[in-house]
Amino acid sequence: MSSSGSATRPGSIEALLDAMEHLPSQGNVALQVLWLADDPSTALEDLAGAVAGDPALVARLLRLANSAYYSPRSPISSVDRAIMLLGFTTVRTIATVVACGLDANAVPPGFWRHSSATATAAQLIAWRFGINSGEAFAVGLLHDLGRGLLHVADPVSSAELDQQLADAALQEPSPPNTVPTRLDLERELFGITHAEAAARLLGSWRFAPPMVEAIGDHHRPIGDPTSELTKLIGAAEAITARAIGSFDEPVDGSSGIELLDLDHERLELIVHRVRSESGALAAVLSI
Repeated sequence: MSSSGSATRPGSIEALLDAMEHLPSQGNVALQVLWLADDPSTALEDLAGAVAGDPALVARLLRLANSAYYSPRSPISSVDRAIMLLGFTTVRTIATVVACGLDANAVPPGFWRHSSATATAAQLIAWRFGINSGEAFAVGLLHDLGRGLLHVADPVSSAELDQQLADAALQEPSPPNTVPTRLDLERELFGITHAEAAARLLGSWRFAPPMVEAIGDHHRPIGDPTSELTKLIGAAEAITARAIGSFDEPVDGSSGIELLDLDHERLELIVHRVRSESGALAAVLSI
């Protein structure tokens, strides 16, 4: 890799993060919605009125509310009914996705499948960590937000990184700790990992510190001292890896599963539900 190439690539993600951190709050409807949804004093009609100002956000929320993932008894055509079904936390999560511009063409292949499966898993096991299911869904869906951000900042380098990992997977097994991980390659190419990029942006967008910390730390070894929210991500990713694969990321599958302390039958039921239910969520989000 040339020195000039490695010097310019970190600049691309730095420029993107800087631009997103300084989005004008009055000019970005999704950002306004994000903050309104986080304010416990916000009335439903006020949030619905703000959402109505962004057609892309309206479309995503209505598609999600009417999807097989939620299976409403009757079609939902109004924003306020969609918000009532989804809840403020989910609205805030989807507003974050829209504000970042993460549509189907702006994320790496498999991004929404993995994020949706992790969100589904996190909801199903939230009770084990004493975490609200809405918060679990949000942290599961946003935990790899940085993967999308790196891809948006420099899709060419992101594709190169994916190819390096794919090539490494086909080679003869190497001694432990000698094969670079996705995090190693991200730091080399971009000067920052996807976990760090997401934590930086979500912190600037006023997300609660525990969620920012959990997303920033979600690739730390599970045995390290971590919050319950970070452990939830680790366990959810371990279930996701069993259900659909690991998405080319370091996943401590055995430790993640051990955190749950579930019998085999119950664990396999959760894995089956993640495999069967998360596709409907991914189909909606990837449009």
